[in-house]
Amino acid sequence: MKHLLFAGTALVLSTPAIAQEVSSPAGTDIVVTGSRVGERTVTTSPVPIDSLRGEEIRESGYQETTEILRQLAPSFAFATPTTPDGNTHIHSASLRGLSPDETLVLLNGKRLHTAAWVNTGGTIGKGSTPTDLNQIPAAGVGRIEILRDGASATYGSDAIAGVINILLRTDTEFHGTASAGTTYDGGGDTYEFSLGGGVKLGEDGFVNLTGYYRDHKAANRAEPDTRQFYFGIAPNGSLQPLSARYGAGTGLNPPGGVAGTRLDPRDASVDRNVWRFADQGDVEDWSLVGNLEKPLGNVTLYSFGAYRVSKAHSNASFRRAGQDENVRAIYPNGFLPFINTESTDYSAAIGLRGEIGSWKWDLSSIYGGNAIEYRTENTLNATLGAASPTAFYNGEYANSQWTTNLTVSNAFDVGFARPVEIAFGAEYRRDGYRITRGEPASYQYGPARVLDGPGTGAIPTIGSQGFAGIQPADEVDVSRRAIGAFVELAAEPIAGWQVNLAGRYEDYSDFGDTWNGQASTRVELPAGFALRGSIGTGFHAPALAQQYFSSTSSRTIVNNTTGFPEFVLVRTAPVGSALAQALGAQPLKPETSVNYGGGVTFASGGFTASADYYHIDIDDRITLSSNYVDAAGSRRLRDYLTGLGIPGVTSVRYFTNAVDSRTQGLDITAAWRGSIGGLGELRLSAAYNYNETRLRRVSATPSQITALGITTPLFDVNERTRFEYGQPRDKIALGANWNVGPFTLDARTTRYGKVEQVALTNQSAANVALIAQGNTPFRTQPTESGAAGNVDVIQQLRPQWVTDFSFTGHVNRHLDVTFGANNIFNVYPTQNIRSTPALTGADTFGAFPYSEFSPAGFSGAFYYVRAGVRF
Repeated sequence: MKHLLFAGTALVLSTPAIAQEVSSPAGTDIVVTGSRVGERTVTTSPVPIDSLRGEEIRESGYQETTEILRQLAPSFAFATPTTPDGNTHIHSASLRGLSPDETLVLLNGKRLHTAAWVNTGGTIGKGSTPTDLNQIPAAGVGRIEILRDGASATYGSDAIAGVINILLRTDTEFHGTASAGTTYDGGGDTYEFSLGGGVKLGEDGFVNLTGYYRDHKAANRAEPDTRQFYFGIAPNGSLQPLSARYGAGTGLNPPGGVAGTRLDPRDASVDRNVWRFADQGDVEDWSLVGNLEKPLGNVTLYSFGAYRVSKAHSNASFRRAGQDENVRAIYPNGFLPFINTESTDYSAAIGLRGEIGSWKWDLSSIYGGNAIEYRTENTLNATLGAASPTAFYNGEYANSQWTTNLTVSNAFDVGFARPVEIAFGAEYRRDGYRITRGEPASYQYGPARVLDGPGTGAIPTIGSQGFAGIQPADEVDVSRRAIGAFVELAAEPIAGWQVNLAGRYEDYSDFGDTWNGQASTRVELPAGFALRGSIGTGFHAPALAQQYFSSTSSRTIVNNTTGFPEFVLVRTAPVGSALAQALGAQPLKPETSVNYGGGVTFASGGFTASADYYHIDIDDRITLSSNYVDAAGSRRLRDYLTGLGIPGVTSVRYFTNAVDSRTQGLDITAAWRGSIGGLGELRLSAAYNYNETRLRRVSATPSQITALGITTPLFDVNERTRFEYGQPRDKIALGANWNVGPFTLDARTTRYGKVEQVALTNQSAANVALIAQGNTPFRTQPTESGAAGNVDVIQQLRPQWVTDFSFTGHVNRHLDVTFGANNIFNVYPTQNIRSTPALTGADTFGAFPYSEFSPAGFSGAFYYVRAGVRF
């Protein structure tokens, strides 16, 4: 029998009180996030809250909403993946080191849709379905509220780490900006434009529209690829295999092949700057956001929405001239495949609110979705030979979300210090998810074979390279519904003691129901101090994409029995498919959490400060499994699946509730604002976050896997390291804003703590000694592969300080001009452990100097100028 836990509502926003409205004392901003029974201020909330004003957000020199929040909010983070996919558009941002889809995003207090993209790459947020915060441009934001406390009892699924509520502009001011910038070391050229304004609708209504455009070019930080590009030439003139080792093409290593093999003369003169490695690809996007409100007699009509189109140009791995993936008749010197993605986001909401007697009511409906379309160019399908196209349509992922809710509230005088506030309501949501195939040539298994070189006659890679087309077997079109009911209570039994309770029941058509609740309290103390605390439960429902995402790539391997190459499939299998279930997959369950925390606050005059501890236990976290492949020399996996009527599959992974985790941390914030005599107004802020995540349970590898002689764990060392150490252990943010006469100076510096990543696995003591000769810190641990005496090498990225500065001249009350620099000291992160002629060269660190886990990117200093007008 399940029990409904009542829960503290007042989940108001939380990120340090860094941004305060100029016209308000510190901590007095009204916040609306997290509670349906009434407004709170930052300093009277029972849970940690921050309110980031639109003016503060737009003062930043950063381009995207996620980048701005990374600068302003200490527990908000995202890494800088370079993999070509939705990563180019969507930064997998997170609160408190948790998964991106464990933070709920709202637009004007209403649930905003997630992306159709599933993060299947080896980056932060792997396996998640994040919400793209960048679909709402900073130019259209009135305020952002960030709650860092569980809120599932109020909002339902996904609010385990907290809530980010983006509130659109409500003013009627005409405004426009134009900016241009570039990086100190070249590349990264960026141009931005925004234009917007509002008009009054009578004396009591408004409509506000804001348009935004950005054109960003990648800042390439790749280094030359020194491997052997062309076939080696044996003494008898026969063509020999490539060497994969870095340095081979520049004479540091002998070319591959038999004794006496020499390099092709072209290896001496070929252009080796063939890679693109940037923390963001080429991106062009435009968006439009609107906000409307108009009283109509006893009711108020409101509506808002957003539309964004983002086009990105990124790249996959370079194919050298002599690789079997190449058709040398098309690309005699090799090729770099490009992936062009177009992401479209849309949302539209309409609602009515009013009063019937003393009862307030709010009825609204919001519909939105995302579609990501894939195209590849400068590539080929090698099995189509010289007739292969070099550009393909590769398919589309799309989702939709339609949410309708009704909230009713009232307040009753029962003799307490303040009237008791109560709110209750219901919500209906429909989710949809669709995968659409690419054109046949993008996935086709054609008749062509390798025409020359040591691999003559072999089956080359199948499908368009860089991003194989979506196959018909991967198509899906599914939907589900969720129905919820909630209740919330806020009381102040005696002056200075708040108690807040909330509970929610939710039923999903695909996995069943869940009950969640929360309780929070705040006690005022003398001299401006207060104590606060909360406890509650939460959940994250498995996304449709996590249940139904399917992808297939094709490759060839040599059959150990026949000695001939054969065609095989590499699958990410839907968890409900016969393939996944044959290998131990179970239906996905919702993640469930227990959150508790507490802290102390202080507010006096222009100074506020807070310190809050948090503890989050999450069970059944949804992750991608390891890739399961046959052990060396074995084909038991393929034979087993063939016997079940699933032939040709040699590698499988699927989503699973693999782990339980515990996250603990501490947030400390302080902010002061005031006049400094005749020297203007000064705002100071400081914030610190410490965050630690540990795995409490890791599921055992299914018996169906181990019975095939496969020893790969369900959740391997790469996944565990990413989970526990892939984000900064701590973060410090310091800021100062000085307004004196017609000038404003803004300075901020942020310290990102240590991050770790798996650099190399199964390394011998001799190789570890070679690695130690470098300048990159690392630690070792016994290898997961079980090889006696060998270790896995865990690289450590040192803490990094990044400092931003801007100077704004207020030419007149209508025109501002800003000169600024992000990362003004041109600081770069720790470099990767490099390939050397003596150390294995199979990794790509020879051309990629920085890690995708770098929490502040690796483009270096960015300088910009911006002009803004308002009337």
